[in-house]
Amino acid sequence: MKSLLATICVLAIIGMAAGIATVKADTEGTVTATVTIGEVSVTIVPTTFNYGSVPFSASKESFDVIDEAGNNNIKATVGTVQTDLDVRATSTAAWTLAATTDANQYIHKFATSTNGTTRPTGYVALTNDYGDTVLATNVSANGDIWLGLEIHTPTAGESAQQSAAVSVRATWSE
Repeated sequence: MKSLLATICVLAIIGMAAGIATVKADTEGTVTATVTIGEVSVTIVPTTFNYGSVPFSASKESFDVIDEAGNNNIKATVGTVQTDLDVRATSTAAWTLAATTDANQYIHKFATSTNGTTRPTGYVALTNDYGDTVLATNVSANGDIWLGLEIHTPTAGESAQQSAAVSVRATWSE
C-alpha cells in the first residue's frame, strides 16, 4: 500500500510539472496611449486704452474710458484647455506701484465683471508679482473673463504722462 501511495504521489508530481511546463504566457503586450496638445494662452482685448487726464490724488476706472466695439471692460480669452489666470501691474517710468498713494506712488486695481457692459465692483489692489493676485481659476477652454481696472494717482510728484502696464498670465489648471 505504501508503495502504491508513493507511486501515485510521484506520478502526481510528474503530472503537475508537465502541466506547468506546457502553460505559457504571451511574451509581448501592447497599450496605446493618445495625447492631444492643449494651448495654454490668453488674449487680451483691448491691448491699450487711455485713462485721459487725471489729477493728483484721484482715481479713475477703465470702464469710463474704454469703448471697444460696445464693451466698456477688458476681455481675457483663454486657449484650448482649462486655464488659471493671474494678474499683475508694474511701476511706470516715474511712479512706483505701491499699496498706498504718496509722492510718485500709485495704486492700480482690478475687478471682474459678468460681461463687457456691466461695471465691475470690488476692486483689488495689484502688486508686481503674479503670485499675489488671482484673476480667475478653472476658466473653461476658449472661455472669457471680463475685467476692469482702476488707477489711483500719486499725491504729488511727476506730472508727465505715464504708461502703467498690467499683465495677465495663463497657466494650466490643476
